[in-house]
Amino acid sequence: MHNLSTQRYWIPILAQAIIASRMVAGMRALWKNPFLFQISWEMFQIEYPAILGYTFGGTVVSMGPNVDSVKVGDRVAVACWGRAAVDKRFGAYQKYPLALEENLVKLDSQTSLEGGSGVMANLATVVAALSVCMKLDYPPINERAPKNGKKILIYGGSSSVGGLAVQYATDAGYEVVTTSSPANWDLVQRRGPSSIVDHTLPREQLLESIKASGPYDGIFDAIGSAEVTELMGKLLAEDGGLFWSTSPTPADSRLPKNVKKEWGGYSDILVSRDENKDAKVWYLQEYLPKGLSNGRIFSNPSYIFPGGLESVQDALDTFMAGKVSGKKVFVNPQH
Repeated sequence: MHNLSTQRYWIPILAQAIIASRMVAGMRALWKNPFLFQISWEMFQIEYPAILGYTFGGTVVSMGPNVDSVKVGDRVAVACWGRAAVDKRFGAYQKYPLALEENLVKLDSQTSLEGGSGVMANLATVVAALSVCMKLDYPPINERAPKNGKKILIYGGSSSVGGLAVQYATDAGYEVVTTSSPANWDLVQRRGPSSIVDHTLPREQLLESIKASGPYDGIFDAIGSAEVTELMGKLLAEDGGLFWSTSPTPADSRLPKNVKKEWGGYSDILVSRDENKDAKVWYLQEYLPKGLSNGRIFSNPSYIFPGGLESVQDALDTFMAGKVSGKKVFVNPQH
């Protein structure tokens, strides 16, 4: 016979904290997370029971030894980077997940849980993709840099990652061309692009419009779909070239031989590689918290899916069916 007991939440150890999760962010971040992408293709077998979920916001309720950046009662945003990504104790879709101190950011009273958790991982993706991988300039923290005469294409300006990328590159001094449906133009225009191309145009007309707005000093695809991969292949086919994307697709193997696509687990590139330590410190200790506080960094409008944890699958299905556009989807595990 086994003695069974229950506990309210995990026990935090060195440099860990327990968070009362009140806002889990990112249906898009979840289904495009590399682990889930592999699961959907049956490339990767996770250990069950698994607790998924990548970014969340909440209140610190308990701490292990040597945690000194936050205290009980502080509001924080958390990302499941590094070893936390494969440990169910840290998964966002539970009421009291663990958090590594190195993976959390304290939020001030002016920043909502949605605002903090809604950008934390996506903006890390942008920093890694644009500045670490594509070698674009880092933006100032409190202002917009002077124009540098270079032009960047960011496909998918109304998406969570794409919108942040548009603003990041614009603030760094680049002229940014992006895409959006007319329904989301006002949202995208807030990010400061030089021009917006209507991605609902017929495919050939869309391609010509993007070409006419070039040439480009760099291309970032924030959507990561097979359709956009094929479009970028046609855009670059004449002279060849490179573009960066958020994920692989079945269309990658059909790209012209003179067109190269790069992608990666950008958040982990930023936070887990020793060579990017300075960029990580700048992002987590300077750029993100100060940008949230002064309002320069902001998430797409939030939509809180009703029903708490029981609604997670419905929320995912709704997002993947394309029924949500230009919004950041959240669930509240405490409901």
